[in-house]
Amino acid sequence: MSRIKWLIAIINIPRFLLHLLFFFIYRKRNEEDVVVGISHHGFKCSSWLGFVYLMTFDKTYRNLFYFRIGVFKYLLFFLAPPHNSFVIATHTTIDKGFLGIHPIGTFVNAERIGQNFVVKNNVTIGYHKNKRPLIGNNVTINSNAVVVGDITIGNNVIVGVGTVLLKSVPDNCVVVGNPAYILKEGGVRVHKKM
Repeated sequence: MSRIKWLIAIINIPRFLLHLLFFFIYRKRNEEDVVVGISHHGFKCSSWLGFVYLMTFDKTYRNLFYFRIGVFKYLLFFLAPPHNSFVIATHTTIDKGFLGIHPIGTFVNAERIGQNFVVKNNVTIGYHKNKRPLIGNNVTINSNAVVVGDITIGNNVIVGVGTVLLKSVPDNCVVVGNPAYILKEGGVRVHKKM
């Protein structure tokens, strides 16, 4: 199966020539996202070929690529449209290594997102009282979570499925529940209210 997919991706190279041009122009912004995305699919390859593979088979990756290249996305939409139910707000700052795992129904509108961020389906990250979250490095936000307001999520944090997060979270925690509480801190089970 994977050989057929790679063949299809290679056949699609002419379709993505303009995309590849912008990938190379904005390589620093895009390369780490491609490496993370391709490794999630279980492959290792050059970044440009991985880019073509993701653009061919991972429609939600297109949203991230178009976010990274800014206004130039309007030149490329018609060749490969983005997924219409995964939104990354244009004024969000996102560091390298962003990975959306089936981010259908997901809205990302944070002040800043650190490196190696993972978001899953049906997640809302956004405004509450005109403030947006700051998200640290190595953060995973699982399905159906809501993260809103003037909060800071520290480094190495996992936000559990269905969590409603309205308060800041320190580093090295697992947060779950509605209302949210810290299940683990520093690898130790604590069950601490926030």
